Amino acid sequence: MHGFVQSGADTFDASILIMETRTHRRISRNRKKTRVPLSKLRTSEAVRTVVAHPRRLAELVTLLDDPSRPLRGRAAATLARLSESYPGRLVRIVERLHEALSDDSAYVRWHLVYTLGRIGSSFPVRAPLFLPELVARLDDGNRIVRTVASQALSRLALRKPQMIKQLFESTKHDLPPSVARVLRRSARRSGKA
Repeated sequence: MHGFVQSGADTFDASILIMETRTHRRISRNRKKTRVPLSKLRTSEAVRTVVAHPRRLAELVTLLDDPSRPLRGRAAATLARLSESYPGRLVRIVERLHEALSDDSAYVRWHLVYTLGRIGSSFPVRAPLFLPELVARLDDGNRIVRTVASQALSRLALRKPQMIKQLFESTKHDLPPSVARVLRRSARRSGKA
C-alpha cells in the first residue's frame, strides 16, 4: 500500500494530491500581476516599486506634472527618498527636476531641492546644471525651502568647495552662514595639508 492513504472507507493516492498542489502553485506563479499605478501607492511602496522596476521612474517623473498638488507632493517625496539611497538612478532626470522647481507647492520645491542636493553631492560633475537654481531657492518665499537649499549647498561645498565659492562670487549672492562655515573649514584643511 505504498503511496496510498486509507482513512475510514476512503482510499486515495497521496502522490496525486501532491502533484495537484504543485500544479496549482505553478499556475498561480505564472499569472501576470496587475500593475498598480504609482499614484495609488504610498511613498515607501512607490520607492520599492521604482527600485525593483527602474523603468517606472519615468511614470514617477510624469506625476510631477499632475494637476493634483498632493500627488505632485508624493512624487517629489518619493524622489527625495530615492535620492538618499539611489542618487545614480536620478542623474538622467536632473533637467526634469530642475524644471519642476518652479512648482507653486513649497512641499514639492523643498523635496526637489533636497533631491538635487543629494544628486549634486554624489555626482558633483552634474551640479553646475542646477546650482544657479539652488542659489535662487535661497530667496524662496518658504522658510523650509530656503533652509533645505542652504543645506544642499553646504553638502555640495563639502565635496567641491572651490566650485561653490566661485558660484557665490559670480552671482553676487550673500553666502549663507552654514555654507560659509563649510568653506572656512575646507580652507583650513587645505592650508594644513
